[in-house]
Amino acid sequence: MKKNPMAIILSALLMTGLFTGGCTDAAAPASREENQTENSTPEATPSETAPAESVVTTPAESIQNTTVIQGGPYGEISLSIPDGWRHETCPMDSGQTDYGLYGIRFYPEAVTDGYIALNYIDGFGVCGTGLAEEQATIAGIKADIGTYDNHAYWDFIAFHDEYKGIVALTYSVEDWWETYSGQVMEILDTLSFDTSVREGGAYIYSRESELEEIGLSFSLKNITPAGATLVFYQYDAGAATGSLEYGDDFLLEVQKNGVWEEIPVIPDGNYAFHSVAYPLSPKKSSEHELDWEWLYGSLASGTYRIQKSVTDFRATGDYDKYTVYAEFILN
Repeated sequence: MKKNPMAIILSALLMTGLFTGGCTDAAAPASREENQTENSTPEATPSETAPAESVVTTPAESIQNTTVIQGGPYGEISLSIPDGWRHETCPMDSGQTDYGLYGIRFYPEAVTDGYIALNYIDGFGVCGTGLAEEQATIAGIKADIGTYDNHAYWDFIAFHDEYKGIVALTYSVEDWWETYSGQVMEILDTLSFDTSVREGGAYIYSRESELEEIGLSFSLKNITPAGATLVFYQYDAGAATGSLEYGDDFLLEVQKNGVWEEIPVIPDGNYAFHSVAYPLSPKKSSEHELDWEWLYGSLASGTYRIQKSVTDFRATGDYDKYTVYAEFILN
């Protein structure tokens, strides 16, 4: 049976009815302590105590709000986080996202476990039984609120229209939801997603990224104008007839007016790739750092794809050669 390279993650998410239509390199949610990094922004410094009459007449002035921003290839996410709450930013390809590409997580500073993750998720969808959905307007944007099995907290909020791709997810919030749920919604009501401000690159899932015949998927991460990390995953160990291998050769194309065009190379005359074969291990991800600047220069903003050859090698002179693609964007 054909499996998606995100099978492990999807299996876990399907238990709660959540899945995405694309593939990402997101890992399963880790504990809060494991996700504390230098990128985490410290809590806001409490304001100086105001005179008693000020507190009575304008109590809102005693609250400090911190604007938290996380940029990414599809737009800039921002939230206003008040005193009494902590937050962590999760950049693209940082390995800090619980699911999705990049985002922000937040939680009450008084609790020891659980958080709200606000992420950009490419191709979010839902499935499973026991799902109840309602429509709402949050931050001025229409959204679907989904709850499984009629429990007290919602499982996801998926935004629509110009905020499509932004999804809020709850993790281990049951112990504090009754106390803080109202503040959660107030924080989400400050959401802004600016698609005019984009940075970095992102892999885009397509059917051409998978070779069903040999049970292999191909993706990218850490994408820059000068190169990327290639990620191969042989998800079906029984599909290939021999051992899978790939070499140093590659080809880059750019999309113009819906058509893929080969990018002209920089070197004059002949050039060559090293004659080498890198083995791919079944049921394991194999990564390879690729610098394409020597051949194509630094890439401008646009939509691209990289072509790689993979060989199903049985013996000398006895092999099958396949071509696989990975599409990506650059800002």
